[in-house]
Amino acid sequence: MKNELYSYGQEYINRWVISYADFITMLLALFIVLYALSLIDISNLQKFSNSVEEYFPSNKQKIYDNNKVPIDLNEQKRQLSLVFNTTKADIKLNDVDISEQKIQINQLKNEVEDINIKLNKEAVEFKNIENLIENKLSDVKGLSVTRESRGLIIRLKDAVLFDAGSDIIKDKARVTLNRLAGVLKDIPNSIRIEGHTDNKPIKTPRFPSNWELSTARSTNIVRYLINNHRFSPNKLSAVGYGEYMPLTNNFNNEGQAVNRRVDIVILSSTSKIFEPSSNQ
Repeated sequence: MKNELYSYGQEYINRWVISYADFITMLLALFIVLYALSLIDISNLQKFSNSVEEYFPSNKQKIYDNNKVPIDLNEQKRQLSLVFNTTKADIKLNDVDISEQKIQINQLKNEVEDINIKLNKEAVEFKNIENLIENKLSDVKGLSVTRESRGLIIRLKDAVLFDAGSDIIKDKARVTLNRLAGVLKDIPNSIRIEGHTDNKPIKTPRFPSNWELSTARSTNIVRYLINNHRFSPNKLSAVGYGEYMPLTNNFNNEGQAVNRRVDIVILSSTSKIFEPSSNQ
């Protein structure tokens, strides 16, 4: 062990001197602080304490003025209250004109009442249309009518209107569309034709995907209603959703058959609020 110690250099052996010097320095600083504390003037400390008690008296002591006369705190409070009462200012609010706000509120109430009246009237009209379709087209297989918040949905399975992978309306389907057109032509609501497919991929020169197929089918129905039954183009619109708005899963043939469809949507008045409007 001794030989290992002497194997180190002289600088390593004398490193204890650094620690010893630090200890002595700290000890010297401690004695200097103690010496400084011993020199505090006790008389000055007492004067400071008396000054604090004079300006911050305890609850049991009285307050004196410069002439050593006791001060009556209640009298001081009374005088201060008199000063504040004599200088008190009355604040008056200017009359605020809220007539314009009242007009806007009344207009809003009237609009809400009008919407409620329209919705109630529309519910009756939708029910009449539903009954009319069920009576006149009860023999059409693959046709159903449902009511949703966006409007009345006339749902047709794709096999009723088109052959597989085609956007050409079948001859028999034209008879069905003609009968539907007689019911829908005179209603004031906007009508949206929505095309839907299943998830089977299609890739042909005409239809690179189901987007094109679903959009072409809905567009052809819109064109048929305009050309053959003189529907107003401003009232019709066409949408293609492809396979991305299914009614059920596409795990089997039954589910795929349900999802392949065309929805003729008679839009409600509330849905029309979110539709783009024309300036014409």
